[in-house]
Amino acid sequence: MKTSRLFYVCLAAWLAVSCSQEKSVDLKVLQLNVWVNTTRVEGGEQGLVDVIDRTDPDVVLLCELYHRENETPLTKKVIDKLAKRGKTYYDDGRNLPVGILSKYALEEVSAFLPTSKEVCYRPVVKAHITVGGRTVAVYSTHLDHRNYAPNLSRGYGSAVWTKIEAPVTDPDSILVANRLAWRDETIRGFLRDARSETAKGHIVIVGGDFNEPSHLDWQADTKDIRDHRGAVVPWDVSQMLAQAGYVDAWRRRFPNAVTHPGFTWPAGNEAAKLNDLFFTPEADERDRIDFIYYYPQPGVALDNIRIVGPAASVDHGKIAPEETGDDILSPACTWPSDHKGNLATFRIAPPPAVAPPCPEKKLTFAFLTDVHLNKANGHDRYNGFKHVLERAKGTDAEFLVFGGDLADINMGHQLSRKETDSMFTAFRQAVEQTGLPYYSVIGNHDRYFDEKNGCPNGDEVFNAHLGGHSYYTFERQGVRFFILNTVQRTGAGDLCIGAEQLEWLRRELVHVSLATPIVVMQHVPVYSLYYPAVETKFSPWDVVCNFREELDVFREHNLKLVLQGHQHIHEEIRLQDVQYITGGAVCANWWSGSFHGTEEGFLLVHADSAGEFEWEYVDSGWLPK
Repeated sequence: MKTSRLFYVCLAAWLAVSCSQEKSVDLKVLQLNVWVNTTRVEGGEQGLVDVIDRTDPDVVLLCELYHRENETPLTKKVIDKLAKRGKTYYDDGRNLPVGILSKYALEEVSAFLPTSKEVCYRPVVKAHITVGGRTVAVYSTHLDHRNYAPNLSRGYGSAVWTKIEAPVTDPDSILVANRLAWRDETIRGFLRDARSETAKGHIVIVGGDFNEPSHLDWQADTKDIRDHRGAVVPWDVSQMLAQAGYVDAWRRRFPNAVTHPGFTWPAGNEAAKLNDLFFTPEADERDRIDFIYYYPQPGVALDNIRIVGPAASVDHGKIAPEETGDDILSPACTWPSDHKGNLATFRIAPPPAVAPPCPEKKLTFAFLTDVHLNKANGHDRYNGFKHVLERAKGTDAEFLVFGGDLADINMGHQLSRKETDSMFTAFRQAVEQTGLPYYSVIGNHDRYFDEKNGCPNGDEVFNAHLGGHSYYTFERQGVRFFILNTVQRTGAGDLCIGAEQLEWLRRELVHVSLATPIVVMQHVPVYSLYYPAVETKFSPWDVVCNFREELDVFREHNLKLVLQGHQHIHEEIRLQDVQYITGGAVCANWWSGSFHGTEEGFLLVHADSAGEFEWEYVDSGWLPK
């Protein structure tokens, strides 16, 4: 069985147990966008020094730190000026557009980028600090500013910020525009990196200008104010972080988005040129797009958080005082930014003497592929199939998924419709005797073509017996499953996912949060090395011919696992954080023993509450007579 992240989380929690009686230590974190290196406000650099001096944070997360080559970085200049005031700060030393200042020594500093070269100027910087004997991983980030979709409901474009014919308030349309940016890719990269930190019991804090609101601020209670115009939008980045367990510090302290909106942009900065502060002069574009998040665990608690910056914001192109309950700290100095910042105070304490219980597995299912029943029942296939089903029923599987090639119809050549129906009927009867829910994928051997009698696509008989459609989606305990038909035909006869199915898939994915774990089940593999590795050959039928187009549809989403059949071997390929598993075969070598070392069997898959998966290939123990 594969070792899951769950094991390491439990181990780390156990190792982190401490009998120390040390008192809690406060950790104050300031997050701020410094607006093009503080150059857009006269005296902005000195203003930044004053802001840090007067708020006195332990850690500062900065973005928009742009500087020319051979120019002293802003962070170095700020550190030098603070030193003259008797305050010692360290910087991360990377001189990137995002950065970290800290009163604590910065250790293990690193930086990473999203996968796209287009956003190489949007890195994430990480550093470790040691606070009260605990390792704290702090991350500074600045997400892609392009395709700013909140503009749409306000009557402005998301790509080009000019007025449009009419406001767009349909959440699906807003999310389609939103996902043209690279914000979710950056956050997915952060989550991937931060898993290794939380697995070790380290505290994780991340902050920055996200250039995207929170779904907690665009719900039913705010839909008719702030020019949301009825839109309730499940914004992607905040959903991804929330589903991964991260806490929005402001919303934890102030859950009511009506009375405590926490606006951070546009700031009503009297020291700046008014026309530089806004983009939608005929709308209320106030939003909270700057954040501090943390991962909740023993030893870290949010004590307080305040908005730092001007008490006013910009509304309909004018600076106006806020009429909210927000706790705003306005230092008496030149404000260096068009954003306001967040100032959060955390209490860091030793972990408890007893490690918290590890989460139990959340969901278990069995993936059984390539059954190959036939009308002759050669090699006692039907009894062999029932044996495998009994083995699956004896596990803790909550449902079954069959990965195609359920019967040897093989396009219906030399088979009557009656014989075809009988094989699907036998399959159904055997499965339904288990009493478990089940889902079925169509395989190339499951197709029956008879255009004269209403079967032009090959899936009509399969659909009639097994659920009504050869591709569909369902959700179980927070995991989204997609059953795909990979045996549709191109003009050349290759196996593919047809254009109509791809369009359906795109439409369905609009409704799926980017945080939701996704499992795809299909018959023909996305990736497989079986034939090249074992038989030194490769044919177009070994993988779905338009697999690149299929994967591109899932590019924005949290695709975790692809379960596939067709090859009759157990094969695992991991690529770009997606696991592709060829699930062996119920029939192995067509009910004649093992096939290249893979016995008759199936995959047993477990998903934990964090959306992580582990699996094992279960040998059913059936032996041919």
